[in-house]
Amino acid sequence: MPNATGVSYGSLPYNEAIDYFKQKLIIPSEKWDDLVGPIHAKGFTVAGATKLELLQDFYKTIGEYIANGDSLGNFLKDFDAIAAKHGWSYKGDRSWRAKTILNTNKRSAYMAGRWQQLQRVKTRRPYLIYMTVDDSRVRHDHKKWHLKVYHIDDPFWKTHYPPNGWMCRCYVRSASQKDLDRLGLKVGQSKNIDPIEIVDPETGLITKKMPGIDVGWDYNVGKAWLAPDVILGQQLMELPTKLRKPALDWFDNSIFDTPYKQLVNSTTMQLAKGEKVTQGLAQTVGYLSEEIISYLSNNAKLPIGAAMVVRDGDIAHWLRDKKVNRGAAVPLSIASSLPKLLRDPDVVLFDGKDVIFANQLKDGRYAKFVLKLNFKGRLRHDKSRFKEYLNTFISAGIIDKANLLEPRYEVITGKVN
Repeated sequence: MPNATGVSYGSLPYNEAIDYFKQKLIIPSEKWDDLVGPIHAKGFTVAGATKLELLQDFYKTIGEYIANGDSLGNFLKDFDAIAAKHGWSYKGDRSWRAKTILNTNKRSAYMAGRWQQLQRVKTRRPYLIYMTVDDSRVRHDHKKWHLKVYHIDDPFWKTHYPPNGWMCRCYVRSASQKDLDRLGLKVGQSKNIDPIEIVDPETGLITKKMPGIDVGWDYNVGKAWLAPDVILGQQLMELPTKLRKPALDWFDNSIFDTPYKQLVNSTTMQLAKGEKVTQGLAQTVGYLSEEIISYLSNNAKLPIGAAMVVRDGDIAHWLRDKKVNRGAAVPLSIASSLPKLLRDPDVVLFDGKDVIFANQLKDGRYAKFVLKLNFKGRLRHDKSRFKEYLNTFISAGIIDKANLLEPRYEVITGKVN
């Protein structure tokens, strides 16, 4: 049988973990459960830290610790310095609070990076072994999962991939069939596990969670990272309005420009070579604003998620010379600037089913982009493949002003000049 020992990452920089943490965006929060679950794959937050400058200092410092593997003892000094600098009055014991903040972010980053590595070798090592550190501090439920083996695509890992709680030290090992034979382990097939309901004694609110896993930890941090924008968009829709609006403001200012421009450039290259663009690649270009979400909600067309995506095949169609009933082809310069245009559209319209974003050009015409809500398609987003209901820009064109003044359109924001 394998000997369960703790994971040691050593002093070698763990590039996947570093990349994961760098992609996080900062969100102020008042309580630890303001933002829970997969949203943490995209957001960085510290409970009770509502000041942006305070969070920025914590984010920068923790990022350095993830990169260089420095000790908790040194982090305590930085923790004290940051708290003193901003006059932060936090709850809880100093040592416990600092350890929780550092450990939570490091462990999540390491396990997210580990998932990416596991995906790269899964054809050769398709099984994962659940591992605890096998000491007296391991939770009772986590002990029951020790040495359990499931295929990497088994639904078990959607909810039980570590970490599975605050200060959880569990991890996984990949294995081939030969490895399992040598270790005397058998591959299992997980059963459906129903969540349980717990009641907050202070508020009376009911929350669901998976048995044996802390609230907000029953998700796969690695899978959430591989398609973070889409999962985040779904999580944002579930937040109360008072939390969703500031979160949307933060995330809508994300820098989507570079990865999106790379997708446009690669698509343009394929067109230039006469190649057929059918890869199904997609990139996030922004999030629906709270104003648009509120309007759609009042018109019985509430989207499942807030993220807006574009597929390479649609980009190719926008750039082609000949279009039918959708206006002239979109110039490359405008197509490449879509994330920026969406952050400040001249007018946003609704035709009863689709949302139309339009920006006026120097010649008086408009660049028009049509967003189909809850569009289901099989896509590839960065390193992952998935089939989801997404808000997708399916068509675009350069059109005359008169097109936007048709009676079928209702104005959500802005105006047609």
